[in-house]
Amino acid sequence: MLYNFRNMYKIEGIVSNTNLSLCLLENEIQVYKSQNQIDWSIVPIKGDDTFIHHNDQSNIKAVLDEVNKYLNLDDGLASVEVSILYTNSTWLNETIIQLHAFKNTNFQVLNFYNLVDYVCKSLNVKQPDSLNSDWIRQRILPLTSLQNSWKEHQKLLDAIHLQEQLALSQQQENHSQIQIDFSHKLAELQQERQKLQIEVQQIQQQLASVQRPNLENLLSFLPSIFKNFWNTVRPDELANIAGLLDVPQVPSPYHNPSITAVRTKKRQFLILEKSEQQKIIGFCQQLKQQYDLHLHLEFQPIIGALD
Repeated sequence: MLYNFRNMYKIEGIVSNTNLSLCLLENEIQVYKSQNQIDWSIVPIKGDDTFIHHNDQSNIKAVLDEVNKYLNLDDGLASVEVSILYTNSTWLNETIIQLHAFKNTNFQVLNFYNLVDYVCKSLNVKQPDSLNSDWIRQRILPLTSLQNSWKEHQKLLDAIHLQEQLALSQQQENHSQIQIDFSHKLAELQQERQKLQIEVQQIQQQLASVQRPNLENLLSFLPSIFKNFWNTVRPDELANIAGLLDVPQVPSPYHNPSITAVRTKKRQFLILEKSEQQKIIGFCQQLKQQYDLHLHLEFQPIIGALD
C-alpha cells in the first residue's frame, strides 16, 4: 500500500520544485531527483549511483550531506519534497531525525515492496529478477505522487478502452463488456484509495509518538524559550496541541522566569540529547505558526529565527 504523509506533519512555507526519492533498500541506498515526479534522474553518492550502507544507519546522514552538496539549493534541503521508500521500517526513525536536522518536514513514507507489487498487479507483469535503476525510475518513482499514480492508471484504462473499441466497434455486446470492465477498474481504484486513507491514519499515530517531544521537557522549557508564554498560550490549548491527558496547572497571575532562570534552562537545554532538542525545536516552530510568540534572546542562537 501507499503511505502518503505529505499533509500529516508539514510546516507550511515555500516549497521548491525539487522532489527527492530516498530509496532505503536492503543492502544499498539510492537517491533520485525530479522536477515533476514523473521524470527522474539518479543523484550520485560519492561518485556512484548506489551507496552500500552495510546496515549502518549512521550512513543516512552521510548520504543526505552528499545530496545537499549536489543540489546546492539556497536553503539546503528545507524546501525539498522527500519520499522515503523503505524495505526495513527500523530505519525510518533515524531517517526522519536526519531530515529534521536539515530543517525538512516535507516528506512522505512509502513501502518499497508494496509499490513493486502494485506495479506488477496493475500492469499484469512479473517482477523482474533484478530491480535496476531504470525499472525503478520508470515504474516505481512516478507512483510517489498519488495524483500521478491515478493519472497513469487512467491512461492505461483509456488505452485499453480505445483499443477494444476500435477492434470490436461492430460488436455492441463486447463494447458493453468493456464499459463494465472499466467501471470495475475504477471501483478497484476507489477501494485502494480508501485503504490508503486508513493506513495513513494508522501510520500517523505511530509517527506522532516518535516525533513528539518529552512532555515534561515541553512544560519545563517553553516558558523560558518564549517570552510571556503562559500569557499567550493557555494551558488547555497547549494540552490539546501536545496531547497531554491533563491540563497543566499554571498559577495566575504567572510570573515569567528571571534572566538567571532562563540562562539556567538554556544550559539544561544544551545538555539534552540532540534528537530531543530537535523535537522541541520542531514543536516550537509549530507553535509559532499559531501564536504571536517571541523567542527569548538567550535561546535565539540555539533555535534561530522562527518567522
